[in-house]
Amino acid sequence: MHRRRGRRRRDLPHIPRLATKHRLDPALLFAALRVMPINWTPAADYESQRAEAERRIAARDPDDWPTVALALTLGLPVWSQDKDLTIAGLDVHTTGELLDALRDAGHIE
Repeated sequence: MHRRRGRRRRDLPHIPRLATKHRLDPALLFAALRVMPINWTPAADYESQRAEAERRIAARDPDDWPTVALALTLGLPVWSQDKDLTIAGLDVHTTGELLDALRDAGHIE
């Protein structure tokens, strides 16, 4: 994700499935996405890193190449629980690490 333009629910078909899996209210997830500073990046913007991304992730989960390519393109860490991304050489932060950082900064209890 990387483009802060308005996204419609039909553009995010995985949200209801994610909500069901984690027993969350889909409306709450959609609301959270509306207020988060997300920038949506078109695939064309990171296509130039595809070969390198595929090389890095091929042995683990080839379907993750877009995440790897985007991180390489932007030079940014990734928020994920997926250990494959660390093995691909990305800087990965887990949800637990982010929550700890927010607690340490006094933003949450």
